[in-house]
Amino acid sequence: MLIQFALCTIIVALLVSGMTYVLDPLQFYRKATWYPPVFTSEQRYQNPGLARNYSYDTIILGTSMTENFLPSEVGEALGGQALKLSMRGSTADEQYKIASLALQTGKVKKVLWGLDYFSLKNPDEGADAYFPEYLYDDIWWNDYKYWFNYSAYENFAKGIVKMLMGDSPQNIEYLYNWNYEATYGNDQVMKAYERARNTEYYFGMNEEPIEQVQHHFNTYVLSLVEAYPDVEFMIYYPPYSILRQKLWQDTNPARYSNQLEMKTWMFRQLSQYGNTQVYDFQAEAEWTYDFTQFKDLSHHSQDINSRITQAVGEADARYRMTAGNAAAFVERLMKQVDTVLIMGKEVRSVEVVIAGSMESVPFTIRKMQDEQELMVPVKEAVKALGISADYHAGAMTLSGHNAVAELTVDSAKARIWSGKQEHNKEHAETEITLRHAPYILEGKTMIPLLQTAELLGYNVEVRKLDRYTLQFVLEGPTL
Repeated sequence: MLIQFALCTIIVALLVSGMTYVLDPLQFYRKATWYPPVFTSEQRYQNPGLARNYSYDTIILGTSMTENFLPSEVGEALGGQALKLSMRGSTADEQYKIASLALQTGKVKKVLWGLDYFSLKNPDEGADAYFPEYLYDDIWWNDYKYWFNYSAYENFAKGIVKMLMGDSPQNIEYLYNWNYEATYGNDQVMKAYERARNTEYYFGMNEEPIEQVQHHFNTYVLSLVEAYPDVEFMIYYPPYSILRQKLWQDTNPARYSNQLEMKTWMFRQLSQYGNTQVYDFQAEAEWTYDFTQFKDLSHHSQDINSRITQAVGEADARYRMTAGNAAAFVERLMKQVDTVLIMGKEVRSVEVVIAGSMESVPFTIRKMQDEQELMVPVKEAVKALGISADYHAGAMTLSGHNAVAELTVDSAKARIWSGKQEHNKEHAETEITLRHAPYILEGKTMIPLLQTAELLGYNVEVRKLDRYTLQFVLEGPTL
C-alpha cells in the first residue's frame, strides 16, 4: 500500500509538473504561441518569463510610478522596442534582480529606470522571504516551486475565464497599467494628504542613515551601470505631488533632507560613467501642482508618463541634470516646498519679498483663502513691515509711516486714521471692511498682511510668475 501510494504520488507530481511545463502559465519557459497569452499582475512572478522570452532592446524599471508607461511610446521615443518590467512597491534589490536577468540575455541596449528614494531604503522586514528567487536563477531543479504553484494556475484560470466571457485579450502594451482604473483629482489628493498627516509621523523614527542608502545605490544600481558599459542607462527621479514633498518636510525631516542630498549625490556617481543620463522631474510645477494628474500624494497619470517619455527621448535640457545645473534642481524644489500653501483644494507657491533687496520674508504660519490675501501672525507682520503696534483686549493698533489701523479679532471692520497718532482729532477717521477678519490660530493672532500693508501706506504688487507661483512684493516709505 505504501509503495502504491508513493507511486501514485510520483505519478501525480509528474503529471502536474508536466502540465505546468506544457501550459507554462507564467510563460517562464517560452512565450505563449498555441494559446492567447494570459498575464498575471503579480509582477515579481510574471516579469522573469517576459525578460527571458519576449523580444525587446529597451527595458523599463521601477516602482508603481513606472506602471503607466506605454512600451510602444517608450520604444518610439528611444528608438527601439521596449518591455515594461515594473514592480510596484519594489526595493532596489528587487529591481536589480529583474534588471540583471534581462541584461544577462544580451538583448538590452537601453534602460529607462524610475528611481524612487524609498526604493533605496531597507526592505520591510520579512519581504525577501516572499520574493520568488527560484524564477530569477538558472538552477532548474528548484523550479519545482513553480511547477506546484497554485497561484500561477489561479491567475491563469481567471484570465481564461475573462476571455471566455468576451473580454478582450490581454495586451502587453497595457500590462500593469492602472491609468483607466484610477480616479484623479484634487479631492483624492487632499483626502490622502489629510490621512497621511495623521499616520506618517512615526516613519521618521526608523529612517536609515544616508550612508546605508548610498550603499544600496552603489550595490544595486551603480554596479549594473559599471558592469554593462555598452548599455545606455536613462535614470530619472519620478515626480510626486508637491504635497508629498511638503508632508515629508513636516513629518519626516530626516527623509526629506536625505532624499534631497541623494539626488545630487547619485548624479555625481552616475556622471562618472559615459553610458548614463539623469533626469529630474520633481520640481516641474506644471505637473506636481496639478492635482488632476494624481490619484493620491505620489501616483500620477499616464499622461505624465508620456511627458517623461517625450522629455527623455528628446534629452530635454529643462530636466536633464548636468554638473552645472544639478544643484539648481534641488534648490528649486526646496523653494517650492518652503513656499507651498494650500488654498482650498489647490496649492500655490507663495512668497513675500521686500522691494529693493527682494529678500524673502519668513512666517511661522501662513494661511491663504484666495490669491489676493495672505494671513500671517500679527507680530511677525509688524516686524516685516517695520511698524509699531499696541495690543489691548482683542484689538491691535498698528502705526505705520503716515497712518494708523485698528483691527479687532473676529471682526471684518477696521478703523483707519491718517497721521501717526490714533484718535488725532485733526485727522479723519475711516471705517473699512477687511477682506478677511483677524482670527486666533495656534495661539497666534492672524491678520490679512496685504490689505493691512496697503492701509498703512505700503504699495503691494502681486506678481503671478506662473500658473502656480505668486510673489507679493511689499514697498513702502519705511522699507
